[in-house]
Amino acid sequence: MKVAWVALAGLLVGCGGAPSLESDAGGSAPVDAGAVDAGELDAGVVDAGVVVDAGLVDAGVLDAGLVDAGLVDAGVLDAGLVVDAGLPDAGTSGHPGWAKAVIPAGSHPSTVTRNGAPRLPLAGLVSVPSRTWDFIFDASAMYRITNPVQPGDQLDWNKLPGLSDCGQFDLAQDGFMFAWRWRLDLTPNVLELAHYANNAGVHLSPAQGLVTLDEADLRAEGPLRYELSIGGPNGSRYLFHLSGTIRGRVIDVQAEHPRRCAGSSTSALKWAGGFYFGGTSTAPQVITGWVLE
Repeated sequence: MKVAWVALAGLLVGCGGAPSLESDAGGSAPVDAGAVDAGELDAGVVDAGVVVDAGLVDAGVLDAGLVDAGLVDAGVLDAGLVVDAGLPDAGTSGHPGWAKAVIPAGSHPSTVTRNGAPRLPLAGLVSVPSRTWDFIFDASAMYRITNPVQPGDQLDWNKLPGLSDCGQFDLAQDGFMFAWRWRLDLTPNVLELAHYANNAGVHLSPAQGLVTLDEADLRAEGPLRYELSIGGPNGSRYLFHLSGTIRGRVIDVQAEHPRRCAGSSTSALKWAGGFYFGGTSTAPQVITGWVLE
């Protein structure tokens, strides 16, 4: 079944109000007031959602007063729920058995199809303290932003699957994830992978990433394993572990960031995010990834 990542502001309102979301680069873009009640949508954070099967959601569940032109706006259909459109997968080309995530040109979020995978990646409202998945980048991750929204957008961090935390559903406020970007300022150009978190809206990104992959590495299309968890004394740390083998090179690195809400539940209700572009600018081309979770 083919799924699209969309923002359904009505769900977040029902969970305590639509949060205000801010971009990595500090900029923001207004969102239709009818959709998110004068909030702001962060291009870098709300990038996943809840799986809603079209066969299970009937008129008794989705009220026309909830999903109307005021709530589902063309300007905000770019994050939030995973809505099963009831459409068949395009097939099992590429990496059969791996879910296929595609970020369209001009978009922030990805659409995901099963592609023969046993299940879709974790998405939406969850109660878990950790995530582990395998991910494959390909050569489509080599991008150049030619019309940036803000100067320096080429160096904005894009997002891989993560979790919100500290009672927030907005990963831009509190959450942890892996991040990635294509470095045109380095020779050779490389894909940089890093550990990334937010503490009360403060972005925690390292000066230097954990791993870099060059063009030959990307064209090899080898998987790496990404592990996120909450640990440390009194649940005070976000823990990151990245491992695997690319073209014979063994990768095994760990890192951590502080957790603002130490002592609070590690498995309380969270929002599971997904494969996402931004930062501020949208994807300048189609970007594909392959995921097993």
